[in-house]
Amino acid sequence: MTRYWWSERIGPGFTHGYEIEPLFEQRTPFQRLLIFDNPQWGKGLALDGIVQTTVGDEFIYHEMMVHVPVQGRKEPTRSALIIGGADGGVLRELLKYDSLERVVQVELDEAVLVACRKYIPEICGNWKDPRVELVIGDGAKYVKEARERGEKFDVIILDSTDPIGPAIVLFEKPFHEDLAACLSDTGVAVRQSGLPVTMPKVMPFIQKRFQDVFDKVEVYMAPMPTYGGEIAFVAGSKSKGVAFEEPSGNFEGRYYNRAIHISSFCLPTWWKKLMAEYEDDGTIPIETPSYW
Repeated sequence: MTRYWWSERIGPGFTHGYEIEPLFEQRTPFQRLLIFDNPQWGKGLALDGIVQTTVGDEFIYHEMMVHVPVQGRKEPTRSALIIGGADGGVLRELLKYDSLERVVQVELDEAVLVACRKYIPEICGNWKDPRVELVIGDGAKYVKEARERGEKFDVIILDSTDPIGPAIVLFEKPFHEDLAACLSDTGVAVRQSGLPVTMPKVMPFIQKRFQDVFDKVEVYMAPMPTYGGEIAFVAGSKSKGVAFEEPSGNFEGRYYNRAIHISSFCLPTWWKKLMAEYEDDGTIPIETPSYW
């Protein structure tokens, strides 16, 4: 296929340009899907014109999404729930833990999962692992029904897209109430919370939603070049005694290690100011001006 220049809008008057070779394109029932190849970042996935992952830097995101909550628990993690994560990177990192007995992954758009498994297998975890239960369906509906069944998970990872399109329900208050009910007493829930530099209201909004349902809430960060800056993660637990800022083990990944874990909770002053000054009016910040 012919290579051409393709751009993603990162913020007002700010785009990322990629010279891409399109490998696969599809209009799914939920979104526009593009698998591409780029000389710098390798193969990548874009949904509705927004880059979700690339082989070149996905390990940073996925390692920080998984190992901070798992290593931040004193107890072995026996069960985990993934909402989203169609590229399989979160699953891949979770399956590195022998203590894990059950992983449930709920993905709304099966077409994305199928495309990633075919075109970006180097990112994907093993959905055939006997510990894995793959559910194709609505994450909010699954969590609500799991709450009714009395199910509990030690780690819950919300690897959803930004608060647009089909993911919007995952940012509403009832979902967070169901989410907390499904977390074990010493469990940790984590969700990606956007780039404060280009979406300054998303991270403090999610922090507030977590504070509504969890006794302990912290924010940590990681650099993501293809996202346009440093991404925020919000972590929550029912117990203030869960010191997830301090790793309990010595796991090392390509990016993650003990020092990175600890330092990721050291936030810039302007992030702290965003959180302190945020006023929650109940609306979901779908499109917000840049911070600068």
